[in-house]
Amino acid sequence: MVLSIPRTSALPPLSNGLPIGSLVSQMGHGVLTVLHASRRSAALLGVAYYDTDLGDQQLAGQLIMLTAHAELGAERLDALCARLREARASGIVARAAGGPEGAALVAACAQHDIHLLDLTPTVGWREFDALVSRLLGEHGAGLQLGTNSGDRLFSLANSVAQAFGGSVAIEDHRRNILAYSALPGQAIDALRANGILTRRTPDGPLNEIRYRQVFAADGISRFPTENGFAPRAALPLRAGNIPLGSIWVIDPAGDELSTPLSPEKEEVLRSAAELASGYIVDAWRFDHGDERSKETALRRLFAGTPHENDSTVLGIRPDQNCLVLAIDSGAILEGDLSEIRTAASRHLSVYFPGSICSVMEGKVVALLPTSSTGPVVRSLERLLPELERLVGAACHCGLSYPRRPSTSLTEDYERAVRVAECARSMRLTVATPDEVQPQLVLRQCADALRSTDLRLPETEILLGSGEAETRATLLAWLEERGSAPRVAERLNVHEQTVRYRMRQATARLGIDLEDPDRTLTLWLQLRLAELD
Repeated sequence: MVLSIPRTSALPPLSNGLPIGSLVSQMGHGVLTVLHASRRSAALLGVAYYDTDLGDQQLAGQLIMLTAHAELGAERLDALCARLREARASGIVARAAGGPEGAALVAACAQHDIHLLDLTPTVGWREFDALVSRLLGEHGAGLQLGTNSGDRLFSLANSVAQAFGGSVAIEDHRRNILAYSALPGQAIDALRANGILTRRTPDGPLNEIRYRQVFAADGISRFPTENGFAPRAALPLRAGNIPLGSIWVIDPAGDELSTPLSPEKEEVLRSAAELASGYIVDAWRFDHGDERSKETALRRLFAGTPHENDSTVLGIRPDQNCLVLAIDSGAILEGDLSEIRTAASRHLSVYFPGSICSVMEGKVVALLPTSSTGPVVRSLERLLPELERLVGAACHCGLSYPRRPSTSLTEDYERAVRVAECARSMRLTVATPDEVQPQLVLRQCADALRSTDLRLPETEILLGSGEAETRATLLAWLEERGSAPRVAERLNVHEQTVRYRMRQATARLGIDLEDPDRTLTLWLQLRLAELD
């Protein structure tokens, strides 16, 4: 079902609420049916799902979405309507309330003079929630983003600008610029620069034409250079079928409209539009909570000392998979580590809503709600160049396996940190456990043997000072399976030099290369020494 909410200046501002009659008419024909119209005025301030835990202050001015009225029974419905009237709720919206199953609800609303609206089955509850939020936002004083929402949109704009090479602006329905990109060297023109300064897109005939085209299209709209303005690509932001705003990007290579956008650019722009829409709706309705308390809860889960309500604080659902991310940036200053945490937190919260980021033992760590490593890897490939630009040091990422959470995430945390360390040693930007499994086995062996005195006598000698050349030659010989040409190429020496060193080493140290168990042990101990 296609819904349309026309713009109008007749509606009162958000502070005075939205009259129920205006809500019904603005939703369009057939979306809402009035089953009982209250005689008292009840302006709408918001919508809320029915929850017995909601306090009277939370109910005031709210339109209650009653998703299962048939299960409550006449007595409970009567008590509910009495409470809603007392709390000055704006009314109730339900489905199938006009049929036999809704008779008790209609009677209760009539008894207590509560507005009752029937929602058509073709509109989902979440879409309805977004539609009402859209109306309230449009006819209010304008969208005010909280700190976290703003950070996420700015990070999202930077991600799009990185793909296109041009300045990006994310706007609300009134063409206010909510966020913009700030990458060094990005293409920008006077129109965008002026918009950033005033935080609003300037009015003008050309803009009016372009905005109409963008909101009339289902996909990406593109515009060539015109009137001194650089070429652009744009996509509307929507909640359901209702436009919330738009995202505009300067595309330096966009003058040739006959040449389609690259798959990467199209994917980045579409993904950004979808994510930005969610954050704009959230910004109208939600407070994002205390990030510090979430970080503290996360560190406790990783350390294996969780409190009873930590999962609730973090918003972890028992039926939702998650994984742990660790970012190894080497030995850097604490201030640089904090920069990485901030940038990573902004980026990850855009692509993985509900993610939490912190710092533990010199590494940035995060918990991401996701069932697959693929999207995480692709997202990190966009993030890592920004991190390197911020701190001037290469960062390497390790992931744990996605799984349903338990009371402790210590094992997942330790796995992600180990994988990140392996990624650094192998010069991989991002690694999963499967990609570095042999290295993980070696590190596990190193942990097991570190506290023992089981070193072979020849290993003790080779690990001493002055044995670096012999040690490197012997280790290369064992790893190249006795091929003198490959060892020579690896060490950049002559083949005869390799053979001479091996004869000297085996004779001096009494090494028997025909003994497979001793040879394996020698290689393992030399190899593990390189990990320390």
